[in-house]
Amino acid sequence: MKELEQLAESVRAQLNLKYDGASVKFVEGFIERNKSHFENEENQGLINSLGSFLGQCIIKNYGGQWQRDNETGAIVVAFDDNNKAFPFAKVSKQFDNGLEDSIHSFYTVIPTVFKIKKKKKPWWKF
Repeated sequence: MKELEQLAESVRAQLNLKYDGASVKFVEGFIERNKSHFENEENQGLINSLGSFLGQCIIKNYGGQWQRDNETGAIVVAFDDNNKAFPFAKVSKQFDNGLEDSIHSFYTVIPTVFKIKKKKKPWWKF
């Protein structure tokens, strides 16, 4: 799933973001500010790009890995066989429903829902 990592890195670099909660919050606002300016075909490209970025933020901060879900065929962030996050679906839902399907809320509840501890950065990385 190297392509997803590369796509996420492209989004991160173009928007000058980090793989953190503040950047997920920025992307949430970006979706809200721009979703009405794009056609459905363009939305799908944004969903792929922003979903890759959201998924990579999850992986870097909470663990997991990119995987194709056997049941749905969707690309997910899998923490184990039973616990999976669907970042592309969540970005798509925010495009459709607005902040009631907030990607930032989704991102912040992951440790509670999946009972995961946030990865700690080494003290020398600020």
